[in-house]
Amino acid sequence: MDKEMMPSNTPRVSSVIHATKILEYYAAQREEYLSLTEISNALHMHKTTVYRILRTLQSVGWIEQSSANGRYRLGTGILLVASAVSVHRTTRSLIAEEMRKLSELHNETVVLSALRGNIGICVDMVKSHHSLSISPENGYIVPLERGATGKTLLASQPPDVIRTILESYPDDEAAALKRQIGDIQRDGYCISESEVDMGVAAIAVPLPLNDCTYTLTISGPMERLKQLDYQILKKSLLLTAESIIQKSAYLERA
Repeated sequence: MDKEMMPSNTPRVSSVIHATKILEYYAAQREEYLSLTEISNALHMHKTTVYRILRTLQSVGWIEQSSANGRYRLGTGILLVASAVSVHRTTRSLIAEEMRKLSELHNETVVLSALRGNIGICVDMVKSHHSLSISPENGYIVPLERGATGKTLLASQPPDVIRTILESYPDDEAAALKRQIGDIQRDGYCISESEVDMGVAAIAVPLPLNDCTYTLTISGPMERLKQLDYQILKKSLLLTAESIIQKSAYLERA
């Protein structure tokens, strides 16, 4: 028997399963910080078990604890892991190459984002060579209710996923977001100015592949992107997305 193939009756490690449930619970929440009691009650786990798992995850950087109130939030370690497994290996180099070409064409930052649970995450990035450019690294969280990237990412998901995520927002905010989602689905792109970071603009288009739907974005200082012309940037994004889709389909057939 292949040593890599484990029989289906291999015992599971319960502590790993509990840790996974805790991390997934974070992904389903809008609150950044959660208390020990909140997690314990929501997952029906004993407080001692939750505490030990949180402390273990904290020791490796997957969980951080606030010194002010003792509550816990996701650490950067988990985001780096999420970004590393975001794209299928056979298409990863293809997407990276197309993103590099697009970034060099306009000398602006190009971002690839995906939905993990109910959280948007930047899974790859090619930065511009300008001294003034956006600073986040791979793995940063993309807000779904603000900015071209997050709203396009949300609009590109299946209806049941969109419905579930919208239910987590207040009624008035969900209604406004639903209208914007309809516009993005109709137009096939989204442009935002200063919605996430002041003075930063973004143009985003969906990138539907077989494993999931991503969002491809050009982002940079608003005045600089205006000079390049939003419509030209949008056209470049759409052409790049179409090229990735076609080449990815060819790789899968080969």
